Amino acid sequence: MGAPLGACVLLAALALSHAASAADCLIEKATYREAETGVELVFAAASGENTPVTHGFSTTVGKFELDGHVMYDPEVERPIGMLMNNCPEGDVTGADLAACTVWKGIVYGIDEATGHVDLLPSEGAAAPDALLLPGFGPAVLASSAGKALETGPWDVFEFKGCAS
Repeated sequence: MGAPLGACVLLAALALSHAASAADCLIEKATYREAETGVELVFAAASGENTPVTHGFSTTVGKFELDGHVMYDPEVERPIGMLMNNCPEGDVTGADLAACTVWKGIVYGIDEATGHVDLLPSEGAAAPDALLLPGFGPAVLASSAGKALETGPWDVFEFKGCAS
């Protein structure tokens, strides 16, 4: 009986330490990993004070290095994430952005201990235990970045670590 109880205690301790490490990390220093494919989202501070971008992130899908950002959309009152593949710089049209956008959607944070799902917190806040990006996997598979993948990423990314 001691072994199963010990295993349960160990698993509980690991779950608590995992949650504590996410809580001790600021969102702009967090890295998240999708379990099946290993695709990671690496967050970084936004590009500056006078920008609508609230978060920056990057990822590698196959051989493609993709950049992303999150902007708060006042019309829907939600943080909207965009993952882009080689978008042009400077004065671009909506059509230019649409052509290079791999995924666009609302970004949610998940508290694994309570199961509570909320909007992505702002920079300076603690990193959530996991992120939910609805439609992310199918959008990546449909893009040029996902064409070479055998399996696409799912829409949930778990906290992996914190940059120093």
